[in-house]
Amino acid sequence: DVSPTRRVDLALRYIAEGAKMKAFNNPKTLAEALAEEIMYAAKKDATYSYAVARKEELERHALASR
Repeated sequence: DVSPTRRVDLALRYIAEGAKMKAFNNPKTLAEALAEEIMYAAKKDATYSYAVARKEELERHALASR
């Protein structure tokens, strides 16, 4: 069980990390990558969103640990 504040903090961190990774060594600007990451995260599309994929991976690990 995670507190709501921590949940929001992790979500924002994963969105920022995903945008940074997409913009690194890419002609896409950080602003474009961030907008794209937010749109895919809102759609809960794990194939294109780093944040959603990371969240699902953590939930899978937690479920396996039970």
